[in-house]
Amino acid sequence: MTYETVLTRAAHDQACDLLLQHVRRKRRQEDLCFALWRPATGAERRTALISGLVPPRDGERHLHGNASFEAAYLARAIRTAHDGAMGLAFLHSHLEPGWQAMSDTDVVAERDRIAPAARACGLPLVGLTLGVDGCWSARFWIRTERASFARRWCDKVRVVGRGLKLTYNDERAPAQGRRPELRRTIDTWGEAVQRDIGRLRVGVVGLGSVGCLVAETLARMGVGRLVLVDADRVERHNLDRLLYAGTEDVGMRKTALAARNLKRSATAENFRVDALTNRIEDRPAYLAALDCDVLFAAVDRPLPKDVLNHIAYAHCIPVIFGGVFVDRKSNGRLGQAAWSAMVAGADARCLRCDGQYTTSDVVMERDGSLDDPSYVRGERGSGEGQRNQNVFPFSANVASYMVLEMVRLIAREAWWPEAGGKLHYSFIPNRLSTEVHDCRPHCSIRELLAAGDRAVHPFIVDVPAAEPVDRRAASSWRRAAKRFGKRLRLWRRERAS
Repeated sequence: MTYETVLTRAAHDQACDLLLQHVRRKRRQEDLCFALWRPATGAERRTALISGLVPPRDGERHLHGNASFEAAYLARAIRTAHDGAMGLAFLHSHLEPGWQAMSDTDVVAERDRIAPAARACGLPLVGLTLGVDGCWSARFWIRTERASFARRWCDKVRVVGRGLKLTYNDERAPAQGRRPELRRTIDTWGEAVQRDIGRLRVGVVGLGSVGCLVAETLARMGVGRLVLVDADRVERHNLDRLLYAGTEDVGMRKTALAARNLKRSATAENFRVDALTNRIEDRPAYLAALDCDVLFAAVDRPLPKDVLNHIAYAHCIPVIFGGVFVDRKSNGRLGQAAWSAMVAGADARCLRCDGQYTTSDVVMERDGSLDDPSYVRGERGSGEGQRNQNVFPFSANVASYMVLEMVRLIAREAWWPEAGGKLHYSFIPNRLSTEVHDCRPHCSIRELLAAGDRAVHPFIVDVPAAEPVDRRAASSWRRAAKRFGKRLRLWRRERAS
C-alpha cells in the first residue's frame, strides 16, 4: 500500500495564507495549524483528502522563530475531527522550498505528542510540511503492534482545482532522466513539466476509437503508468476507426490489444500498463481508478459517466471527458458533427450539470431500457437510437483536445488563464468555442467534494477481477504459429533436397 495526500485548491490557498503570512512579510517565521481529512482507498493507494482547516485562535499557538501550540488547541482540533467523522492533520511551514525533510523536533511533535491523541478520531495522523514555494510534503503515522507509531512517507502531494499542482517525494518516486526518445517533447514544455508527467499514473476508461488514441498519445509523451479499463472485444465494425486493430484481432479484448501495442510505443524508462477487462462500475476497475492521478473518460453510456463524475469530486481526481456527436440527414449524408472536451473536478462544472446525462438516464441503463430498441425508438425518436456514429478523424481530434487539457492542468503557468471550461468544436461552420459555467445551485455532486470513502456510489458492483485470458491466448497462439512455421521450413528444406 502506498500513501498520498490531496488538498483542494481552497484548502491549499487558505493554508498558504496562514502558514506563509510571515514569509510574505519578509520575516523568517514558521507557523502551524491543524486540518481535517477523509480517506480515499484504492486498490494500491491510500489517500488523505484535506478540504478544511482548523485555524488557531488567539493564545492557542506561539511564534518564536519556530512555532508551538497549546494542548487546548490540539484538543479542540481533535474534537472537531471526531464530531465530523474525519481524521486529524497537522500542518506547519518550513523556510525552504520543495519537499521537506523532518527535524528531530518535528518527529517528536508528530509521533509522540499528536499521533497518540489523534487516535481518538479513528484515523491515523497525517503530517504535512509547506515550503516557501507552496510545495507540500506529507506522511502518515501508522500505529504498530508495539503501540508506537511508524512514519510512512507519501509518494506525492496533489493540489486539485484550477490546475493540478504536484510535489513528488524523489526518494519514493524518482524522476526519469532526460531520454533521447523524449528530447523534442522536453524541449517543448521543459524538464520540470516532463518530470511531473513521467511520474503520473493515468487511467483511460473506454478503449474505443477515442480512448485508444488518448492512450497512444500518453504513452509516446512519456507517462510512466497507464491503467486501461474496458470490458468489450474488438468487432469487425470497429476496424475503420480503432487504432491497432486488424481483421486478425477481431474477438480480442480491446484492453489487451491496446496494452500490447502501447508497450512498443512507450517512451518512459520503466513503462507499465495495467489492462482491466471490467466495466468501471465493477469494483476492481473502480478501485484501480482511485489509484490514478488523472482519468480520461471516453465513454458514451450514462452509468459510467455518473461513476466517473462521482470519482472526480468525491475522490478529487480530475476526469477529462470527451465525446463526439454526429447528425445525419434523411438522405444519409452528413448533417452536422461536433465534439467537445472538458475537465470535471474541484472548481469545475460537473458532467451532469453540463447536460451530458441525467439521473433518469442512469436508471434506464440500470433497468435495461437503453438496450431495448423499441423503447429507444418510442421515447427518443428513430434517429437517436443509432449510437457510435463516428469516424477516425473525428476521434483523433477529440483525443488531441483531451490530452491537451491534461497538459494545461499540469503545465499551468502563473500568467496563463485559469484552466477550466469546455472546449466545443463544430465541424460544419468550422468553429471552436469555449464555455465556462459553474454547477447549478445545490448540485449534489459538488457537495461530495473530498468526501472520499464516505461517499459510496450506489451502483458499484462486487465482482471478481477479470483474468487477462486474451494475453494468455495470444501468447499460446504465437507459440503455436512459431512451431508451425518451424515445421513448415523443415518440410520445405526436406522437399527441396
